[in-house]
Amino acid sequence: MGKLTKFLSFTLVFALLLAVIIPSSLVSAASGTSFTKTTYQTTDSLNLRSSATTASKKLITIPKNTKMSSSYRQGNWYKLSYKGKTGYVLGTYLKKVTTSTSFTKTTYQTTAALTLRKTNSASSTRLLTIPKGKQLSSSYKKGNWYKVTYSKKTGYVSGSYLKKITLSSPTSNPVQKTTAYTTTERLNLRGAPNTSGKLLLTIPNGGVIQSISQSNGWHKVTYNGTTGYVVGTYLKKGTVPPVAPPASSVDYSGSKMYVLINSNDTLTLRSAPSASSGQLSRLERGTPVVVANSLHKTRGYVAVKTADGRAGYVESLYLTLFKPASSNRPLIILDPGHGGRDPGAIRYGVTERDIVLAVARQVAAILEGKVDLQLTRYTNDYYPTLTDRSVMANVHATTRFVSIHINAASATSASGAENYYYSGSTSVQLANAIQQRLVSYAGMRSRGVHFGNLAVIRGTRAPSVLTELGFLSNSTDRSKLMSTAYQARYAQAIADGILATL
Repeated sequence: MGKLTKFLSFTLVFALLLAVIIPSSLVSAASGTSFTKTTYQTTDSLNLRSSATTASKKLITIPKNTKMSSSYRQGNWYKLSYKGKTGYVLGTYLKKVTTSTSFTKTTYQTTAALTLRKTNSASSTRLLTIPKGKQLSSSYKKGNWYKVTYSKKTGYVSGSYLKKITLSSPTSNPVQKTTAYTTTERLNLRGAPNTSGKLLLTIPNGGVIQSISQSNGWHKVTYNGTTGYVVGTYLKKGTVPPVAPPASSVDYSGSKMYVLINSNDTLTLRSAPSASSGQLSRLERGTPVVVANSLHKTRGYVAVKTADGRAGYVESLYLTLFKPASSNRPLIILDPGHGGRDPGAIRYGVTERDIVLAVARQVAAILEGKVDLQLTRYTNDYYPTLTDRSVMANVHATTRFVSIHINAASATSASGAENYYYSGSTSVQLANAIQQRLVSYAGMRSRGVHFGNLAVIRGTRAPSVLTELGFLSNSTDRSKLMSTAYQARYAQAIADGILATL
């Protein structure tokens, strides 16, 4: 009986183990996804592993720019074969191979100021900027890049900013014409054109409404699908650019960045977010990493992972979104003012913080490939202190530092662009170069170049300036600052001013 009892107990335990193990592996298998066979190209040297984890056996290293096909993935791991070996690679370093397509000539309209580039790549040579609202024709595309001709130059534009124009036949019920307005204060939407009308809802300051008609100072409008009446005293004709997403909606994790250090140095990959923690590895200049942190940082340690699976922490001062050259080039640091909890100047729902980041990104796009680049902030959910911004410049052999801002004043007549320097003849030269181009390219009134005892440039050792693009408090300046076409002009002025002084 003793042996039988032991046998039955062993059988029961074994059955329970099978019940646990088998469903678990079935769940794991079910987590994969099959899809149409797709061709990819490696963007860096990439390890082929026996299973979908960095802890699994490395089968072979696949060189950069190798084309392969896959039709199955688990999470971000793609199953494929290379040189007779089948395994998994990390999708972070795969680029889908785009195919070219010819189609019937179609007319499009630009939905924003759009860069015409020499080839179908955001890093290719910029030919010119096409203003918002322009009509273009195309009959050929590569991936999402459309081949077009504008102002006698032929190149490629991103299809993300093109809207197909459809010619419709006349109808007996034409769409009612509306006019866009922006509220300058919180405004009650009522059911009748008087203050006794039923309160339907309250429109926030900076809300965009569509006016259907107006009479005796009241506008019949629609807002978020609701139709009612508002008093016209607190309406300004036109719309404002979209406000940047709140901090809670910005996810920095998954961003691909590059190690930015002197070509003769290496960066320590540490086991913990501390300078006293253990050294896991050394990363060379230009090493690509994927950031795991959800929030952007200018200073402090962030968690990263390399293409070959090394994971640890590095100091964020030495990371950039822009791939540096293999050897040292002039390093330009762009500082979009304010950010996060500090919106800067605000008028009619428009914030300085949002506009200067948009301009700084465009400056970087123009300079990319010509110099090395770093921004003090990449998102609008984060505020680097003035010291943080100067420290970023001072830990590198920075060539130029440009802090971008927008003015505001109680007097709405104040207008124009101006530039400030703190010390050094090169800083004065840089301030003059940017100032002249802001006046020329964007038609700004010149307020001149001045000495400024301003913390962000006072604390920076490299030649540095603080540029004020215009006044949000002035209606003429504000309309330019809100315009994507003029934002492109501001960016070109700053970029050309920098290049002229190198």
